[in-house]
Amino acid sequence: MFKKTMKFVAATAILGICVFTLSYIYVLRTTINTLEADASMEKMRSRKYTDIIVGGSDNRLESDVLNKDELYNVNYTVYDLPKYAPYYGQKAYENYSAITSRPSKQFKLQEVAYTDEYGFRLYEGRYLIAVGTYFNAPVGTYIDVELANGIIIPCIVGDIKADRDTEENNVYSLTCACATEFIVDGRIIDPYTRGDVSYIIEGWDSEVVHIIVYEHDFFDT
Repeated sequence: MFKKTMKFVAATAILGICVFTLSYIYVLRTTINTLEADASMEKMRSRKYTDIIVGGSDNRLESDVLNKDELYNVNYTVYDLPKYAPYYGQKAYENYSAITSRPSKQFKLQEVAYTDEYGFRLYEGRYLIAVGTYFNAPVGTYIDVELANGIIIPCIVGDIKADRDTEENNVYSLTCACATEFIVDGRIIDPYTRGDVSYIIEGWDSEVVHIIVYEHDFFDT
């Protein structure tokens, strides 16, 4: 009888420990999830942009994204990239020497651009890139490229991908499945990459998730 009682007590104790452990794990996981959610919300609050609505437009922005020394009130549209199976974050490049039409906006923009140490072409700290017609952003438009890891790359549209060279949404290039093509000096950038500039600058090896298009054009200033 004593042995049965002890076995019962031991079993009850083990059951109690199991229940306690499971309850502790549940509380711990709930706490972690809450903290992660709070951190995520804090990250959203601290973002450079406010009132971002995917696919929306006519939102107001007051920040220093266009110029570090001045504040602008600028309407902008945020484009959410459509899914495309071959795309995994690659970012191609286009040699600026291929832009040869002197009357074109592309050429005029290159005349005031400069090349950084890696070979990227920039204007006032903004990377010149080519995008598809999906974004309704003509050459000279100020845009920002937002990556999945939260990094935002300030850019200006320096060229437009031809519709015949992109998939049905006119976002991704048929040849490389990229959404963005950075305009570069091929004489400098070749040692760094073989067609994908994602690994040249720390943090760029992440998929593009949004393109923010501002109602601000280099040729209107």
